[in-house]
Amino acid sequence: MNLAYDDRGTGEAIVFIAGRGGVGRTWHLHQVPAFLAAGYRVITFDNRGAGATETADGFTTQTMVNDTVALIESLGAAPVRVVGVSMGSYIAQELMVVRPDLVSKAVLMATRGRLDRAREFFYTAEKDLAASGVRLPTTYDAKIRLLESFSPKTLNNDEIVADWIGMFNIWPIKVTPGLIRQGAIAPLNNRLAVYQSITAPVLVIGFADDVVTPPHLGR
Repeated sequence: MNLAYDDRGTGEAIVFIAGRGGVGRTWHLHQVPAFLAAGYRVITFDNRGAGATETADGFTTQTMVNDTVALIESLGAAPVRVVGVSMGSYIAQELMVVRPDLVSKAVLMATRGRLDRAREFFYTAEKDLAASGVRLPTTYDAKIRLLESFSPKTLNNDEIVADWIGMFNIWPIKVTPGLIRQGAIAPLNNRLAVYQSITAPVLVIGFADDVVTPPHLGR
């Protein structure tokens, strides 16, 4: 598997792993310039199923972990610091379980090690929608994205919401086989006991108003 990646700078390497549907350039507006300026080597990449690495072939969490292992080893970057968000955090967690030698430290944002009843239902609903072949109207999809992505404070700000509604309507989510497959890249059972084997220092960051991955599931 050839991953599309970007490798810049020198110094200790940081690998950024994007969330579902995200690509490497997700990190290029803020994080990449900041960490390059701080003297780090910064590596970003398009996950299997997204961007220039788009593929409809069947893959699992372990497949994506193996992709990340191959990238780190091929670039001779180990041990690396890892920063992940959402699905990227799930990949990072499993990476630290199977290849602890490759990771020195990690920051995991919007992550979890188990499902609760609500999130289990959300996952089932997403899977059923994908299997049905139904395409939601762009406006309704934008509504769902607003409710899942923003805090009540943001949703009550007319100016900000208007900007995001416009953006979501102009650039709706492109539902691809890869994106659908990425929906299953997550802990689908309780992995907390397994994650106790992780020895690298890890900072877990949760967001108070996150309804998809609430903070209590990151503990």
